[in-house]
Amino acid sequence: MTKKAETTEGVWEIHAGVPRAKKSARRVAPVEDLHYNNPYGYTIERVWFDGKVIFATEQGEVDVDPKKVKVAQEYQIVYSVRLNAKGTLVREPDRVPGQLNIYDSIPGMKKYSPIWQFNYVTVPRDYVPNAQLRDRSA
Repeated sequence: MTKKAETTEGVWEIHAGVPRAKKSARRVAPVEDLHYNNPYGYTIERVWFDGKVIFATEQGEVDVDPKKVKVAQEYQIVYSVRLNAKGTLVREPDRVPGQLNIYDSIPGMKKYSPIWQFNYVTVPRDYVPNAQLRDRSA
């Protein structure tokens, strides 16, 4: 009897340590059934995406040219920030305590990149952390 060759490529999921082909396309559900034991001890941060809190790992800073390297946008809510002429930090911003950063994309989206470009959003001192932000023109 001939043994059937195993599939080596495709969209996979791993459940209870057993890999298998994923049956349906990825969708963002209100709550994902996530089990992650963090084997490398990464720092995990909570961030906002599309009105939901999601989890991400911080892997440090890299200096890239966003005109040459695809980057995603990350927004950090601050009371104040000082940038030089190149748009890089002169000193650490005065962050809003308890405020989560905001991502514009997640894996699976066309505009996603694992490299994030920081955008600083300044708010007044009476801003409530993690309150809904609106466009100034709205």
